[in-house]
Amino acid sequence: MCITKKELEKKIEEMRSLKALKEETENEIKALEHEVIFYMTENNLTEEITNTAKVTYKEQSRTTLDKKKLEEVLGDDLKPFEKTTFYSVLRIK
Repeated sequence: MCITKKELEKKIEEMRSLKALKEETENEIKALEHEVIFYMTENNLTEEITNTAKVTYKEQSRTTLDKKKLEEVLGDDLKPFEKTTFYSVLRIK
């Protein structure tokens, strides 16, 4: 598929417009999520069932490794424990 520079410009403008719409939509979603969280915390609930949804708001945990402390114990050579992932990135400014 080969497109002209004019068509490329048109696609970039369309992408920018859609990204702006996406950002606006994401902000609206976050505002609604805050309202739901407020409802759950105000009513001291961890679970609520409605006619169309089951809502849960519970604490959870995640465990990570502290790289600085590992270096203190194992030294600076953490290469054997590293995992590298490669991916392509499209940036338009």
